[in-house]
Amino acid sequence: MSTATAIQPSGPIPTAPAVAAGSGPHAEKALGIPGNADDALRAWGEVLNELEVRGKFSLACFHHARVMKWTADDLELGFPVDVHAMGEMATDRTNVDDLRAIIRELGPAQKALRVTVRLLDEQESGRTQARSILETTRERSHAERTRREAEAREHPITKHVLQTFGAQIKEIKTDV
Repeated sequence: MSTATAIQPSGPIPTAPAVAAGSGPHAEKALGIPGNADDALRAWGEVLNELEVRGKFSLACFHHARVMKWTADDLELGFPVDVHAMGEMATDRTNVDDLRAIIRELGPAQKALRVTVRLLDEQESGRTQARSILETTRERSHAERTRREAEAREHPITKHVLQTFGAQIKEIKTDV
């Protein structure tokens, strides 16, 4: 003969905290039409991230592209003179078609988007305000490194050591 024993909780049973609807890891954000150059750079970064997530390494040449124009109908990418080799790979029809297909999948606002790729001439490469993701990252890293080096040179302890030992700074290494 068996007897069943009921287990009683020793205290209140905790409940799961409430979360906003759609806030889980599977929530997707649709890619909209950028309204300005900063939004375009952010949106382009999302496109490049999507290429990496999908393993589209054959489209890595697009990391060097500058977003020249992004409207509801057109995405114009430009490659400056110093990266024309990457631009030539990007102009391959298959690469452009693959990129266009991925961007169109990222949101309903991109469904009719045409993608054009062109090689910028010397004058246009220098005068345009648009920068590629790589150029922007490089410029930010350089500015941060310069700021940190100046901060290290101006630090009171650094100045004290230099004065005490009559030394001079040969090199400053930063993590940036």
